[in-house]
Amino acid sequence: MKIVELKEAVLNHSGDFICSGRGDDEDTKTISFKHKFDPPDLVAEVPDIGKLKDFYSTFGSLTLYHHEASDDAGFYITNPEGWSIIEEEFSGWIEDLDEEEEEELLPDWINDCIVIGEIPHSGNYLLVPLSGEMSGHIFEFEHDGFEFIELASDIYEFVLRALNPDSRSLTNMASHMTLTEPGEDNQWWIEEMRDDHGNVVKTEA
Repeated sequence: MKIVELKEAVLNHSGDFICSGRGDDEDTKTISFKHKFDPPDLVAEVPDIGKLKDFYSTFGSLTLYHHEASDDAGFYITNPEGWSIIEEEFSGWIEDLDEEEEEELLPDWINDCIVIGEIPHSGNYLLVPLSGEMSGHIFEFEHDGFEFIELASDIYEFVLRALNPDSRSLTNMASHMTLTEPGEDNQWWIEEMRDDHGNVVKTEA
């Protein structure tokens, strides 16, 4: 896939979340989502691995499944200037590990990676190893289980999978999103996603 096709895939995808009230599943609401991105920073230094360079030649940053009212989203890939900021946030989860814990919990590429994004408001981060067999792959650091979960072999694949979630991945996304509407006390749980391509995906019970 060429980068222009990936951009078109992002631009041409939107839809609705069919939601139920958290604590009152008989209360329902339809909430729209969209994706948004900033123009690229053409002077930013980006490693030429895992299609990162091509990606950042088109997207400065990318927010997927953004809900404007609550300003929450499914995924956020920051611009290169923001890498150091979220890397510092991520480092807070691992800096107090002792040597034995580091050996047990951390992947061998942990000291040669970049933190390119996050799952907003979750404490989970998107990492890209810069060397070794996993170079260019996208991993999610999931702090609850202290896991490094491989999501995709490169950033193109990651975005495309995010745009076409299955039931399990939609459920994972829903579990981290706090959807609220102005003037309401309710928080909304995603029961189903319906996009403008006719796809319907339900979260797991």
